Amino acid sequence: MTFAQIILPLNLKGTFTYKVSEEFLSKIEVGMRVLVPFGGKKIYTGIVAEIHHNEPETFLPKDIHSLLDAEPIVPKQQLKFWNWLSEYYLCNIGEIYRFAFPSSLKLESETYLKRNPNEEINWEVLDANEIYLLQALEVKSLVSLSEIEAFIPKKEIVKTVKALIDEQLILIDEKIYEKYKAKEVAYLKIDENILGNLSEILQSLTKAKKQKDLFLTILEVQQTQNQPLRKSQFFENGVFNASHLRGLVEKNLVQEYYLQKDRIETYEGEIENLEKLSEVQEKALTEINEGFCEGKNVLLHGVTSSGKTHLYLEKIEETIANGKNVLFLLPEIALTKQIIQRLEKKYGKQLGFYHQKLTDFEKVEVWRKVKNNEIKILIGTRSSLFLPFQNLGLIIIDEEHDAAYKPREVKPFFNAKDAALVLANYYQAKAILGSATPSVESYYAAKNGKLKYVFLGERFGEVALPKYEIINFKEAQESKLSVGHFSQYLIDKISENLEHKKQTIILHNRRGYANVVECESCGHVTYCSNCDVVMTYHKSTNELKCHYCGHKAQKPKICPKCQSTNLNTRGIGIEQIEEETQKIFKEAQVERMDVDSMRKKFAYEKLYEKIESGEAEIVVGTQMISKGLDFDNIELVAIPKADALLYVQDFRAEERAYQLITQVSGRAGRNSGKGKIYIQTYNPYHPLFELIKEENSAKIYEHFLKEREQFLYPPFVKLVLIELKHRKEEKLQRASQFLSSVLQKYLPLPCILGPEKAPIGKINLLYQYQILLKLPRGKKYQEYKDYLLKSLEEFQEITAYKSIKIDTFVDF
Repeated sequence: MTFAQIILPLNLKGTFTYKVSEEFLSKIEVGMRVLVPFGGKKIYTGIVAEIHHNEPETFLPKDIHSLLDAEPIVPKQQLKFWNWLSEYYLCNIGEIYRFAFPSSLKLESETYLKRNPNEEINWEVLDANEIYLLQALEVKSLVSLSEIEAFIPKKEIVKTVKALIDEQLILIDEKIYEKYKAKEVAYLKIDENILGNLSEILQSLTKAKKQKDLFLTILEVQQTQNQPLRKSQFFENGVFNASHLRGLVEKNLVQEYYLQKDRIETYEGEIENLEKLSEVQEKALTEINEGFCEGKNVLLHGVTSSGKTHLYLEKIEETIANGKNVLFLLPEIALTKQIIQRLEKKYGKQLGFYHQKLTDFEKVEVWRKVKNNEIKILIGTRSSLFLPFQNLGLIIIDEEHDAAYKPREVKPFFNAKDAALVLANYYQAKAILGSATPSVESYYAAKNGKLKYVFLGERFGEVALPKYEIINFKEAQESKLSVGHFSQYLIDKISENLEHKKQTIILHNRRGYANVVECESCGHVTYCSNCDVVMTYHKSTNELKCHYCGHKAQKPKICPKCQSTNLNTRGIGIEQIEEETQKIFKEAQVERMDVDSMRKKFAYEKLYEKIESGEAEIVVGTQMISKGLDFDNIELVAIPKADALLYVQDFRAEERAYQLITQVSGRAGRNSGKGKIYIQTYNPYHPLFELIKEENSAKIYEHFLKEREQFLYPPFVKLVLIELKHRKEEKLQRASQFLSSVLQKYLPLPCILGPEKAPIGKINLLYQYQILLKLPRGKKYQEYKDYLLKSLEEFQEITAYKSIKIDTFVDF
């Protein structure tokens, strides 16, 4: 007998064994989708992970219902990749399958009922609900359980259906359907054969003036246009409507037909050639090729505007010429706009993109194009790692330092940068990690020879790097030389920049208007009802928002505690900086770029157009502004509250501050070489600001590595964070103490930190406790990780703690 191990899209451990019937023996292959029953009458789409002859001893396996594919749709390299992710990041393979597949490719099962045509109905013995259901089946051949709820009370449905099945009056039909439908666009045409009787046709339309005008309009466009006539174009100006067209279609004067269309528009313009590399870039390209010949992946450390993208393009060109495909990874979709514009002019229809903002049907279209090898270069965010690449030759991980590659909000929790290197290995492909500010871990790996280190130290075209200047804001305030959160010196420099018709970026990495609305009389502040955080005030919408659970509330007019009207705002958000900028620079056009202002569709595109045309003279933004903006006219970058970047509860705070300051400074003077960066701080002698001013990256990384080694943080140890969550704090506290005691049985005591209440003790009504494990690198790491799994299994055996939610973050 033959059996198959099936991956189901459920957060359950391992795969599930099913029996392969004789009819499928010659057809079934690893990587195919199959329909299988699971848990009662439910049916799921599974992926075949393994085919074997080992019969289970403890249970009788169910049969596979049907095969959904004629050939495997998940390549073997992807299945290996899923297994590695599951083992390394301690997550279930079903979670990975659920994240990897567009939901439209996972079929849905719903119980449908149909009339049994072989049985006569005796209406007199039926109750009212049974009659309603049978009457519905007379009208409609198939009715789903969800549709029955419209005319039979929920609690009576099961009883009614069961009674009719027992009487054999109805049958259950498990109708499986695939949700994806190709997009169809309506077109119109007039048959050439009827035009011989044109005068008669026009005569017949004398009384229907609008129909006549529409007919003549369609005829005129058809004779001047050499392509199909889109139906919607005739209704754009509001002169005609659907009823006018319906009349012409009914009279057989106009034909309506449909054509399938891709949901994602592809570039149809002229293809451009590659720009010639500079001498420095040629040297870097040689070093990249040397690294690949040595069997190493490459860390490309290039200062901002050094032309890393030029080098990427050279390697992309070479990879495609060798008949291989390329995956270009970006941390977030905000960056895809400009890079797509840049690449589509070189590769046209061979280029595709994939990210979470696409609709599900758009994702399916990209998925199928990748599967059919129609896309040669795929630009995407972390979810694109799971596409069914056929012959991947190169992965480029741009902005490899970015925290967006490792979000903590979406399961499964994995670092897309590290995962991309493993995926490249499975496809025997090469990988380039590129950044102006590499992560400390990548820099350390490169310096230790695990990655080939390639440094690009000058900007393309020998353009000068921007100059840094530190402004002592404390001194400016004491001398009464400040307006709000801007020193007079900084105001003068921005004014000067505006006079020269140059653009300015102002960075402040905090959303909203103010951190808190406080009562001056009693000190009361409004906390989120779901989380242990003070709600942030957003002036643009005049409401308080929680940035953790999304809860909103109106800004109070009086203090809810003491009824005082003496309410004031504390803390500075990006909206407040924007408001101050508008007041100080009244004549300038100020735009804001943050998560809140970029929510609308095409918001990124509209802002890019305003910056490109010079309409936006000052752009105020959060960290979003530091990524990928490549405009010639930006000359000045100001950071009015630089200290706020440092004082964060995170051992990576200094590294992130350095990366953000350097990245945003890279937007200035990309063409002229006259870029200026003004860092305004209360602490001008902080070691980080001193080092940034020196512009010596090797010294900065030496500083970071020295600190990390001293206090035992990555890259010198491996961190695993265990987060426990529950609605009852007392129970959670006991559970976390118990888990800690189990871990202490297997792991050395210095490796275990905690349990402690999380920095934010409650999010979305769930209390949070954390245990941090500092594990040694090397052979011992895997041994300790196995012990961690054993500890978690022991913990989950305790019935009282089954309701405790546990999340594990590997390489935290």
